[in-house]
Formats: sequence, C-alpha cells, structure tokens
Amino acid sequence: MDGNKQSISFYSKLVQKAKDEGFPYCGAIDYKHFIDAKESEKKSYYRDHYIKYKDWINSGYAGSMSYLVRGLDRRANPLLVFPETKSVFCVLLPYSAKSIGSSDGGVRYARYLRGRDYHLEVSTRLEKALKKIDEPDLKWKICVDTSAVLERTWAALCGLGWIGKNTMLIHPKLGSYFYIGVVFLNKETKQLPGMLPNFCGHCNKCMENCPTKAIIKENVINSNKCVSYLTLEKRNDFDTDKLTKKLIGNWVAGCDICQEVCPFNYKRSKSEEKDICLENDFHLNQNIDYLLNEDFDRYKKRVKNIALNRVKPAQFKRNFSNAFKNILESNLIDHCNFSGIEK
Repeated sequence: MDGNKQSISFYSKLVQKAKDEGFPYCGAIDYKHFIDAKESEKKSYYRDHYIKYKDWINSGYAGSMSYLVRGLDRRANPLLVFPETKSVFCVLLPYSAKSIGSSDGGVRYARYLRGRDYHLEVSTRLEKALKKIDEPDLKWKICVDTSAVLERTWAALCGLGWIGKNTMLIHPKLGSYFYIGVVFLNKETKQLPGMLPNFCGHCNKCMENCPTKAIIKENVINSNKCVSYLTLEKRNDFDTDKLTKKLIGNWVAGCDICQEVCPFNYKRSKSEEKDICLENDFHLNQNIDYLLNEDFDRYKKRVKNIALNRVKPAQFKRNFSNAFKNILESNLIDHCNFSGIEK
C-alpha cells in the first residue's frame, strides 16, 4: 500500500513539474502494461504501429532518410534506447497556430520552425522539470526527435491524442500544432494506457488537399512526394518532375497544408489563445529582396538557434529558387514586398 501511494505521488509530481515548465498536457504508461500482457489491445497497438512503420520503410516511402532504417531495432524495443525503462512519460508543448507567410504571395515556412530550436526548447524544459522532482535514484532518457523512438505512438498510448490520416498526432484541443517530448524513466508511475478514440471519422480533408497527393492512403505518406520532406530532408537537387516542383508552391521549409485544413487545427487558428512558444519571425525571413541577396554566411547566422538550421545553405537556396520561380509564374509577385526585378 505504501509503495502504491509513493508511485502515485511520483506521477503527480511528474505532472506538476511538467506543467510548471509550460507543458499543459502530459501522460504516462508503465512499461509492464505494454510488455507483459502478450495479447492485450495496447501491446497490439504498439506492435501494429511498428509493423506498419517497418512496412513503410520497406516500401521505399522514407525516401533518403537512412537514419530511419538504422533505428528499426530500437523502435521495436525501447529497452535498447534506455535499458532501465519502467515507464514512459509524454508531454505536449503547443506552438503558434499563426501562419508564417501567405499562400497569395511571398514565401512560406512551416509553423513548427518558429522560435528557439524545439529540440533544445522541449528537452531543456523537461530536464528542468525532472531535476526538481524529489525522487531517490531517479534516472531518465529524454527523446525529442533525437532518438529512434515512435513518439506519436507512445503519446497516443498515454492518452494525448490519436494518429490522424495525415499521420500526425491530433489532440482534441490543441489539434496537431505542438511538439512531443518523450521521457523513459527507471520508475513506475502506476499509469495504465489511456488511449483516446479516433475522431477523424469520414473526414478526408488532409488527403484531398495535399498539393502533391503524398498521403497515398489513410495513415500512409510517400515522403518522396511530400513537400515537407522535399524541402527539409531531401539533399542535393530536386530529382522530381516539373509538376511536383510547381506544386511545392512558395514553401521554402516544410508544409502545413494537411494541418491547416484539419478541423481541429482550424478551431485553434481562430482562437485568441496565447501561444506558449515565443514567436521569432525575423529568423524566418519572408522578404524576397532579402532572400535574393542572402549569402551562405548570413543564412547560417540567421538560422543558428532555430530548427531551420537543419536545412543547409545550399539546400535552402535550392528551395528558395524553386519557390521564387513558382511565385513569378503564378503572378504572385504583385503581392510581395519586392523590388528586385521589373514586373
């Protein structure tokens, strides 16, 4: 009985400290509930997700992201990531629903790129929260897109949303505009799986509105067609057809279209709710004059502390050149703050 109280108290402390650091939603699941009951629905959920993930890799839909292939074993067995795992704690950190750029002029960036690099922002906040917990011999492993982990699957098992047809984790209040943090802990939390229903229903807006039709069926994205993959992950030149290059439109880093059309995000984009993450749109410069004259050194300085630093200078130049061509061909130049050429 005392041990049970202690464990419940531990989870309460986790939740409180996480909220103190700005994570409004969090949840946990003890690892034994995932691994012990061989035929349980929750074990099947994780196993099925892993099998689908492996099939996705084997189908070539991961494009050139070889690091996803290298991490297969660790995604199948979380103990390879943190051998002392007794529980998994997940948090959500919302980011701004305000768009960066417009579809009728200028260049566009994905919303998640705003503010300090989310890898550092989320992990720093989690580290602070965990260090404030008075729990003997507590150890942890924080994962924020930095380890071979099925983050969305763990978050769904912890009751933080369902995985939509666009493969994003969707929370009923936050939509999908948030970062996910996953922590493997060496202590139990006494928390059972608490999955939410899938509320996508018959809605197919994400699939219907994807400009390159990269969502080839429910929960399956062909990265080779995805604008986010092409502008963020794809190295060297675009080795794709002219139509796809045109359909990328004025996106220079990422793409939010499948999220923008989601009803759960639409609600949030219209709300007056204050965003937790500070905006820093200057580092996501949309001015065409500036971008035309930006050299590699200025670019590296501009993106130094934000997630866009993953996109190398030559890669961004490729993206901007493609977007600029599309802007000119679409006669969007009249809406831009631009004076570099004759219209």
